[in-house]
Amino acid sequence: MTTTTTCGMLSVFRRARGVIGEHTSSSLALARRARGVSTSQAALGGTNDGEGERRDGARGKTSAKIARVGGKTGAQGSQTRTRVMSNAEARTHVSNLNAAATSELKHWSTVTEATRREAHVAKIFCNRSLNMSKISSIGFDMDYTLAMYNPATFEQMSYDETVKKLVSAYGYPKQLLESLKFDPNYMVRGLVVDKKRGNILKMDRHSYVKVAYHGFEALNTDDRLRTYCDVSKRPSYDGADFSALDTLFSMGEAYLFSQLVEAKDSGKYKFFKEKEYMKMYDEIRAAVDLCHRDGSLKHAVAANPAKYMDSGEEIVPLLKALRASGKKVFLLTNSLWDYTNVVMNFLCSNKVGKEKTLEWLELFDVVVTGAAKPTYFANESATIYEVDTKTHLLRNTDNGAPLTPIGAVEDQTHQQALASGLRATGVGAAKVYQGGSYLHLHAMLDIDYGSKLLYVGDHIYGDIVRSKKTIGWRTMLIVPELAHEIEILEANKEKPPVLRRLRTLRDALDDQVARHAWLVQNSSSAGASDGDKEKHMDELSRARDMSRTARTAHREGMREYHGKFHYVWGQMMKAGSQSSRFASQLERYACLYTSHVRNMFGYSPQKVFRATEDIAPHDEHDEEFVRAIDLYSEAIESGDIEKLG
Repeated sequence: MTTTTTCGMLSVFRRARGVIGEHTSSSLALARRARGVSTSQAALGGTNDGEGERRDGARGKTSAKIARVGGKTGAQGSQTRTRVMSNAEARTHVSNLNAAATSELKHWSTVTEATRREAHVAKIFCNRSLNMSKISSIGFDMDYTLAMYNPATFEQMSYDETVKKLVSAYGYPKQLLESLKFDPNYMVRGLVVDKKRGNILKMDRHSYVKVAYHGFEALNTDDRLRTYCDVSKRPSYDGADFSALDTLFSMGEAYLFSQLVEAKDSGKYKFFKEKEYMKMYDEIRAAVDLCHRDGSLKHAVAANPAKYMDSGEEIVPLLKALRASGKKVFLLTNSLWDYTNVVMNFLCSNKVGKEKTLEWLELFDVVVTGAAKPTYFANESATIYEVDTKTHLLRNTDNGAPLTPIGAVEDQTHQQALASGLRATGVGAAKVYQGGSYLHLHAMLDIDYGSKLLYVGDHIYGDIVRSKKTIGWRTMLIVPELAHEIEILEANKEKPPVLRRLRTLRDALDDQVARHAWLVQNSSSAGASDGDKEKHMDELSRARDMSRTARTAHREGMREYHGKFHYVWGQMMKAGSQSSRFASQLERYACLYTSHVRNMFGYSPQKVFRATEDIAPHDEHDEEFVRAIDLYSEAIESGDIEKLG
């Protein structure tokens, strides 16, 4: 392609850009006129996300005022008497709302950038629209949902105890007790362990492996592509050879696995000579289970909960607010009763040891311990037991109602329990159960289908995928790492547009290289003159130089940007330019997600969460391509390929 032809194409693109801009402006004007919105009203309403949030806030105030004008709310917010406002009342009410909205806008304009970032971190994000007024029951997991553990202490303790078990129970070298040190910040959720090969993988939503480490050494591109990207032998990542790091509890064991891979490969220890990578991983998992079974972890937490978890000062007001709104609240955890009682006492009343009480049970309608999730969502024949909260003993039940032993004295409380069966009474302290299945829980909560229930948890597979996919529960995923992710995004919000332009430019230049290469090949077969061949060769060489420059600039920019999130694995929600495997699962199975359970306190229990519009590649106006063409034009006309960097 000649320079004249290229410049001609650029001229066409520029004219097209002008037409698109004019068309967009005209369309917006027509749309505003169709809605009856004046220019001044549109300016007041705003078009950015912040303005949208303010409008939501104004609508929330509107609903509250309508409720106050329209009638009185019952004790549980379940019954409302309404009347029709007169025209005069309506006009006055609207006038007051407009004044309140104007005041709100003025107030918002004085908010600092730091406050805006904090508000964004505390936001609940929506993948699938959810009307909270349709939710009759809200449930919570405990560990890493209501109870947020401190990785620097809790995961360190778990790691240390696991190494001790490997040495004492599985004969690992005693030197490991001194030589191995834990880094709680190295691993991130969403990674996949290749147990057979000793590798840690990060992949995108298509299961394409973007990053792979063997121990702590990155696989080179050839090894990574040969092992994981050969279509003829590409693994499914769902079999026994792989394990997903879906929970924060698995960070320590994955880090220990990488350390043992390094120890084996070093040849320093004869012990590892015949030990396969998969065997090492299985023994790590077994050692972790030993730590839980012998009580070494839970006894340490019980002795000093404040050392290992954050205080739960927001938990009690949140649970009370939810119950006051008329919703039933339940706790569904895999932890057994003894440990659950320790943790919930600390979170709800800061009580430990002999100070513990059962008062926290009054915050719930139902408590289920030892749930064995995710089996809880599939095994409909599982047996449910009632827990004696004083003796910790289990009672057999008849579909949830305690069985009365022969000769036992039937007190009034026991008679009430038999009469109510599995139903949650909504008053007094919750009954505590162990095991069972979702069918028992549905009976307790008196719901007939899963979409009336919202479950809040941290485990993408154990809490979210199975409950959503199997029984149709609505779901909220707690992602503590999201707070860090949002802070980095906010601090570097100018970077993604630059990287997108670089990528668009890189792709456009790659297309030019392909076209010029085709012209060179075609001119040879078509018998073109030597002058034309030389011209095409020059164009090809020039395009290749520019393409290499753009590709290098984009690659280095992406590496720098991802490094701001994590020095090894980059942005948790992204794998290169694609959504990561973790982000894909989150989007598919979590109706809502947020960084901390306390963020729920900032929203009305009747809030309608609305998902954003899905955008397909063909839906978007290719503004980035137009900008890239401008850059390409400048580089062509000046001959300065450095402009692309």
